[in-house]
Amino acid sequence: MFLNSDERKLVGFTYVLDKIQVTTPYGMELKKNIAPFKEKGKLQQEFDSIEKIKNSMEIHQDEFNKIRNLFCSIRDIRNTIKRCCNDEILDQVEIYEIKYLCILLENIREVYEMLNISVDGIQFHNLTPIIEILDPEKRKLSTFYIYNGYSKKLADIRDEKKRLEQQIYISKDEKDIDNLKKERMQCVIKEGEEELTVRKKICTRLKVYTNILLNNLQSVGTLDFLIGKALIGGHKPKISHNNEIYLKDAYNPMVSDILEGKGKKFTPICIQLKSGAAILTGANMGGKSVAIKTIVLNLMLFIYGFNVFCGEAEIPILQFIQYVSEDMQNISKGLSSFAGEIIKLKDIINIAKSNMGFIALDEFARGTNPQEGSSLVKAVAVYLNKLSSFTLIATHYDGIADDNMEHYQIIGLKNADFNMMKRKIEFNKKDAVEIIQQEMEYGIEKKSKCCQVPKDAVNICRLLGLDKEILDMINYKH
Repeated sequence: MFLNSDERKLVGFTYVLDKIQVTTPYGMELKKNIAPFKEKGKLQQEFDSIEKIKNSMEIHQDEFNKIRNLFCSIRDIRNTIKRCCNDEILDQVEIYEIKYLCILLENIREVYEMLNISVDGIQFHNLTPIIEILDPEKRKLSTFYIYNGYSKKLADIRDEKKRLEQQIYISKDEKDIDNLKKERMQCVIKEGEEELTVRKKICTRLKVYTNILLNNLQSVGTLDFLIGKALIGGHKPKISHNNEIYLKDAYNPMVSDILEGKGKKFTPICIQLKSGAAILTGANMGGKSVAIKTIVLNLMLFIYGFNVFCGEAEIPILQFIQYVSEDMQNISKGLSSFAGEIIKLKDIINIAKSNMGFIALDEFARGTNPQEGSSLVKAVAVYLNKLSSFTLIATHYDGIADDNMEHYQIIGLKNADFNMMKRKIEFNKKDAVEIIQQEMEYGIEKKSKCCQVPKDAVNICRLLGLDKEILDMINYKH
C-alpha cells in the first residue's frame, strides 16, 4: 500500500531512513518496524513529540549528549526479563545484567527529568527498589555477587569454607589435607544449593517489577527513535482537514545531497493538489521525475510520522501511496516496461476504488507509440479524476489536462537565452549538457488547462549540435 522496497529507494525514502541514527536495540526495532499512521490523533501526537524533542535539544544539548552516551551501553535483555516473569531461576550473569541495566535506566531517568518535558509514550519509573534488591550491602557498584547479606546460612557456609581453606593451606599432613578437601567440597555443594535458593528468592522479588522494567525499556526505544527523527531535520507538517495536499518549498534530501556534491543546489517545488487528477508537464531534462519523487517522498515521510522536507506542508491521512515509473519495470517477470506499468496500474485502480490515497504516474505509457500513448494517458487521467484519491501524472504528451484538472508545468528553458547558451557551448563543447542544465529552471508553476507542453527537445538537439540536415527535416517551426 505504501511503495515496495525498490520504489522506496528510488524516491529517497530509504535514504532518509538510513540517516536516522538510533543506538539502542529498542530504538532499532522501532525503526525497523515502522508503519503508516491511520489515525489523525496518533499522527498529530507523533509530530508534537518530535517537535518537543527537537526544541528541547536546542536548549539542553549537553543533557541529550549524556542520554545518547548512556544509550550506547543499553543491551537487549528482554529474554532474561521474560524468563524471570515465567518464574525461571536466573543465573548470576543474568541477574548482573538486570542490575547494570537498572543503573543505566536510573541515570537516563535522572537526566530526562532535568529536561522538564512531557512526551507521550515516554515515562521512566523509579527503579531504585530493584537496585536495592540487587545491592543488599549498598555498595553502589554495577557488579553483582550473591552477597552474604542475602542469607545468614550462606554467610556461615562461606565462613566455614574459608576456615577449611586456611587449614588446607597450613596443613602438612597429606591425609589431613584430603579430609579437609572433602569437607570443603561439601561446603561448596551446600554453598551452591544455598545460592540457588537465594537466586530463586531474588527472582521472585524481581518478578513484581518486570512490567515497570519493560515499560522503561519501551520508553528508551521511543526516546531513542524520536531523537533520531528530530536530528534528521525537516519541518513539522500539518494534517489537512480540507482534503487537499499543499507543499511549499519541498525538496528531496537524496537528490539535494547529490547536487551539493557537484556544487549545485536543489530547486524547491511548490504544489497544491485537490482530489482527482492533476497533470505535470515539462521539457525533456526539465526535472519532472525529480519533482514526482520529491512529492512522493514527503508524502511517505508524513504518513510514517516524520518531519517533512518542506518549508510548509498540509497533507491529509492517506490510505495508500502508489508510484508508477518506467524505472520500476518488472524485468524479473519477463515483462516489458509497458506491460509492467499496466499490471501495476490495474492493481492501483483496484485499491483506489475503495481507498483514498495518492497515485503518481511518471511518464506513464512513454514506451508506446505517441498516438496510442497520448490516448491512453488521457483516458487514465479522466478515469482517475473521478476517484477520491489524489493523482499526479507527469507527461510529455499534449492535451491531457481537462478543464476540471489542475495543470502544473516545470519552468524549464522558458526564460533561457538560447543565443547566449549557444555561444557558451561553442566556446566549451565538452560542457554542453552542463550549460543547458545550468539554464534549466526546475521550479513548478501553475498553468492554464489548455497550455501546451514545452517543445524544447529540438532546441536542446540544436544546442547539442545534432546534424543540421536532421534538424531541417523536423516538421516544427522555431
